[in-house]
Amino acid sequence: MAIDPVCGMEVDEKTATITSEYKGKTYYFCAPGCKRDFDKEPETYLKPSTGQRRTCRPSGTRTPSFGTPIWARAASSSGC
Repeated sequence: MAIDPVCGMEVDEKTATITSEYKGKTYYFCAPGCKRDFDKEPETYLKPSTGQRRTCRPSGTRTPSFGTPIWARAASSSGC
């Protein structure tokens, strides 16, 4: 299993459909938003971790200003 460098989720390299090549290495992503963020600033996500990662959520969702995010309540078992 590979680790999505943006959100830290595990991604199966055998079935992954969202990837990027950077400096001769293939990176795997759980969702298009993670790939998009990585492609904009790859070095940001390749630095040693500070213990903080972006929270992954399905594209097209929003976080309300209070309470549990809508996507968290409706999250499926398939992850992002």
